[in-house]
Amino acid sequence: MDGEKAFALALLAVALYASLLVVWPFFTYVALAVFLAYALFPLQRRLAPRIGPRKAAVVLMAGATVLFVLPFVLMAQVVVQQAVEVAERVQSGEIDVGLLEEFLASDLGQDIVSAVQSGAGRVFEQSVGVVGGASTAAVGVTILGFLLYYLLVGGEEVVAWFREVTPLPRDVQETLLADLDRLTYAVLITQGVIALVQAILTGLGLLVLGFSNVLFWTVFAVVLGLLPFVGSMFIWIPAALLLLVTGRPLGGAALLVYGFGVINLTDNYLRPVLGGRSADLNPAILVIGIFGGLVVFGFTGIFVGPIVLGFTKTIVAVVADEYV
Repeated sequence: MDGEKAFALALLAVALYASLLVVWPFFTYVALAVFLAYALFPLQRRLAPRIGPRKAAVVLMAGATVLFVLPFVLMAQVVVQQAVEVAERVQSGEIDVGLLEEFLASDLGQDIVSAVQSGAGRVFEQSVGVVGGASTAAVGVTILGFLLYYLLVGGEEVVAWFREVTPLPRDVQETLLADLDRLTYAVLITQGVIALVQAILTGLGLLVLGFSNVLFWTVFAVVLGLLPFVGSMFIWIPAALLLLVTGRPLGGAALLVYGFGVINLTDNYLRPVLGGRSADLNPAILVIGIFGGLVVFGFTGIFVGPIVLGFTKTIVAVVADEYV
């Protein structure tokens, strides 16, 4: 019997390792599917009794796709319009190119350029990690779509299967699942709240200074707010530079001070406070989870990292209470 058990455990270890090798190249897409399924499942539970689970899943996936793609379509339109407008203003002499070159050559200008280049490098690095080429992206999106669909349709069966195959008492299972649910909810909400707060603050600053398309830039700032290190800097730094080169140095300087002193500090303050309290995690552990997860798992690591550390804390507590 001991030999059979040892062989079965060895076979299980080999199977799990092989499965990890198969899934790992598309970990980002798998993680995104799991998080999207978690976020959409309450809506799935409400819609399924009315139109059926499969139709409900298709409707929710279509809605999520529109909400994801629409901001990028609007962004492309606005970028083209703004580029044409800037080119016309340069040709008419309204924008002093020489003044811009002089500012960029200054110490402050060099610091800002370095910060933007560093942020751009990180975004590019993460984009390459997520996309990984057109063919890999196509396969990844396909995996994401199929996995999201079947998690929405059969999510409850997955949880039931976990309960059946886990050789733990029912109360221990309840503790683990409840804490995992709480951690996932807390981390996702924290990231969303921070992105929303940063976007609102950015939009208010642009509105006060008289920029156009404030609503679009506010919506786009929500997307950028999910990116670590960068946030909405890609919006208010170029806006401040535009004010500086168009003869409004006071407004440009004020926006830079407001951005670095208020918007950025909001991220530094809210992330550990909101995430730490709602997830019952020490803020230091939460920050380590975010940055460590980013290094290990890529973009989705900003969600996965804190969940992994928080769930590890739960497992340690359960083992200490039940088995030590």
